[in-house]
Amino acid sequence: MRIVYHHRTRSTDAQRIHIQEIVRAFEDLGHQVEVVSLVPLDAGQHNAERDAGDALWKRLVRKIPFAYELAQLGYNLVGVPMLLRSLLRKRADFLYERYALFNFAGLIAAWLFRIPLILEVNSPFALEQARDREIRALRFAAWTERFLCNHAARVIVVSTPLARLLEQAGVAAGKIEVMVNGVSLDDFQPGAASDELRQRLGIAGRLVIGFVGWFRKWHGLELLLEAFLHSGLGSRGVRLLLLGDGPAMAELREFAAQHQMGESVVFPGPVPHAAVPAYLDLIDVAVQPAANEYCCPMKILEYMALGKPVIAPAQENILELLSKEEACFFTPRDVASLSAALLTMAGDRERARRMGMAARTAIEERGFLWSENARRVIAMMAQEPSAAPAVEPALGVSQREPQA
Repeated sequence: MRIVYHHRTRSTDAQRIHIQEIVRAFEDLGHQVEVVSLVPLDAGQHNAERDAGDALWKRLVRKIPFAYELAQLGYNLVGVPMLLRSLLRKRADFLYERYALFNFAGLIAAWLFRIPLILEVNSPFALEQARDREIRALRFAAWTERFLCNHAARVIVVSTPLARLLEQAGVAAGKIEVMVNGVSLDDFQPGAASDELRQRLGIAGRLVIGFVGWFRKWHGLELLLEAFLHSGLGSRGVRLLLLGDGPAMAELREFAAQHQMGESVVFPGPVPHAAVPAYLDLIDVAVQPAANEYCCPMKILEYMALGKPVIAPAQENILELLSKEEACFFTPRDVASLSAALLTMAGDRERARRMGMAARTAIEERGFLWSENARRVIAMMAQEPSAAPAVEPALGVSQREPQA
């Protein structure tokens, strides 16, 4: 098949990884993929600092009422011509689009060329951007999200809670397919930790509890620091490794300094994604301190692929990935519960080892692989070879579509 993949991202961090991996998985299966976007897929590939921050234009327009909505809508003036140019060169079998709020480009192009549109939804942006007070046109945002999803051939979501949120927002349940994120086992193979890296970070001979990701408020790193302090593990020689960077870094360093956590907390800074496995090899116990209720944390899957025992909050979207045989769960946002989980895993190395082995096995048994996701998408399109978005040329609202 020939696939056109369209996205409206800066190609940063998890977004870039997700796009690159699913494109590679399609290609490994023998399909042709053309990526259509403003930003090259490898932009900032080796610039970890770029991944940690927001684009300048976003920081500016968020301060002006309705400017963020207008900026996102304005993308269609560029996105539609880009897609039409690609589809005119050679007809595609289907269009695969990473969903973005107010982005009608994929829907318009798919309708004009009478090809199916698969919409991959990683977040309910109407809800998310309203929560973060980034947008003010809330009813219009909710309508566009509902409209786009209802007129795609299929809607792929990364968790059951996300599927439920879309259904509650008015998206037809029959269009929604739950497909959690994946991992490439070729890139994440368990290995021996580098002695040189251990020495350089000052963790040689230490039990290491770790987190890898971007330091943002919703990642719960302040909770992890507080729980680690409460556990007293630092005084027993255990080290907490926090790999990454982001807006919350200054507060985290300040907390560690105020509580004299000094040597017990290690901040190596950001590293390119290709270097992450080497740092993960240093970690004995991996932690996902927090997650919103609808995401599918890619880091958990990477921890599992490397055979790391995981500590994670007991919430529905996390329980879709891990069982009690593969993780130690704690009550979400509860410092005492997380502290107890840290003590449990640090105190029972054999149990932790068994959990890590079980997590690695679960990746393949449950098909948490990019290659499996690509196969499922191709199977969907084989079942709907002639599907196309049922919209009017002027994107008029159908009789069945709820009004904003």
